[in-house]
Amino acid sequence: MITMADVAREAGVSIMTVSRVVTGSGYVKDVTRKKVLRVMKDLNYEPKRLSTSSINAETTTLVLIVPDITNPFFTFIARGMEDVARKNGYRVFIANTDENLRKESEYIDMCLSLNADGVLIVPVGDLSKENLGMLQKANIPFVLVDRQVKDVDADVVKGDIDSASYMLVKHLIDLGHHRIGIVTGSLSCDSSRERYSGYVKALQEFDYVFDEQLVVESVMTRNVDVRFIDKLLALEEPPTALFVANLFQYAHVYNALKERNLRIPEDMSIVTFGNSDTLAAADSIATCAIQPTYNFGSLGTQLLIERIEGNPDRTRKIILEANLQFRGSTAPPSPQYL
Repeated sequence: MITMADVAREAGVSIMTVSRVVTGSGYVKDVTRKKVLRVMKDLNYEPKRLSTSSINAETTTLVLIVPDITNPFFTFIARGMEDVARKNGYRVFIANTDENLRKESEYIDMCLSLNADGVLIVPVGDLSKENLGMLQKANIPFVLVDRQVKDVDADVVKGDIDSASYMLVKHLIDLGHHRIGIVTGSLSCDSSRERYSGYVKALQEFDYVFDEQLVVESVMTRNVDVRFIDKLLALEEPPTALFVANLFQYAHVYNALKERNLRIPEDMSIVTFGNSDTLAAADSIATCAIQPTYNFGSLGTQLLIERIEGNPDRTRKIILEANLQFRGSTAPPSPQYL
């Protein structure tokens, strides 16, 4: 099937220019317009139209599928995607899965019905393989962001979560903590497994005894159930520090500890993955690993557009380092816990 990218490449212009010619919007030099129209005729290109819309115009549509756009982590991905997409003549639709495979499947169906040009997706987990297979069968290019999926060979932009997790836990060890708990997302998710892997590597390097009682699987959305806090505190040797997955977990854990009259960091140190918005984090005490999430979106979209245009002949992986910020949520353990 001939695409707008094919026309743009043959005519030697941008996709945005072809879009302007097709829609009749925006300024295009007359000589360029005639050249694009001639190429469209030569290639027998027929503009796509939304079957559910009354808009009779070409749509160059990218879809961003994320767990929750209210999470600043994904908001920055969305902004990075939109900035690159608009420069290249694409519009962006955003869908939230709430880490739910059924919702993810429904939005994949939407992508098929819209005949989307491409999809940037933060997959729910390993079971997303079937949903991604639907995109592959429909020949809709996609790029994975933040998470990989087992046995799916695709372009991906993600952080070096394993190394960042290792450094966060090492920081707690360097402060003198011996009992360190971890709260992850579901271990069926690649990014959660990397957090867990970094945690275990740090313990092993310093010959710490691994204790399964200190490992908690929770959700990484707003709906964190903090009853695990009481279970951790009730252990014969409770943790003096916690490594939690993201700021939603951090906020819930922070409040739960305060409600139990525990001080941070005097009674419990906490490290996490944090918000890349330095303005929003100006008064935050969270010691955290900050990932360049805007770049996840911008670079992921660039890879996606290149994939749409048919340029790459192999899959590509971009791994970006996190920036560690050591703040007031960590301190040496109180002598009473030693």
